[in-house]
Amino acid sequence: MNNPLNLDLRARAELLAYLVSSHLLAKQLTGDWLSPDHVVESTTLWLNTNGAGADVMQRVMLSSRALEVAKYLETASLPTLSSQMITKLFCENLRLDFRSATAREIYQHCLTHLVGMRWT
Repeated sequence: MNNPLNLDLRARAELLAYLVSSHLLAKQLTGDWLSPDHVVESTTLWLNTNGAGADVMQRVMLSSRALEVAKYLETASLPTLSSQMITKLFCENLRLDFRSATAREIYQHCLTHLVGMRWT
């Protein structure tokens, strides 16, 4: 693997936003949050798709925070987090679609969350 094993702040926020979005979509479609196995699979998919590398501690920290952030956003009742908007979070290649205001809002919330916990 030629990529570094430490993601910068923006990459951590993007991975966290991807996992949070995946949780929100799963909850909307199935009524349940992603299982731990699916979170690991989603993390691996994002890392491979983006040519990124993250050490075990980064992966565990981000994946464990994703459900907490998703639950918060679900109860926050933000206007851009309507059920119709959640289904439009991803492009056809399973990347977050940052043309979507919802994806941008989730990303911004994740970035703020990481900065707030001083994990920069």
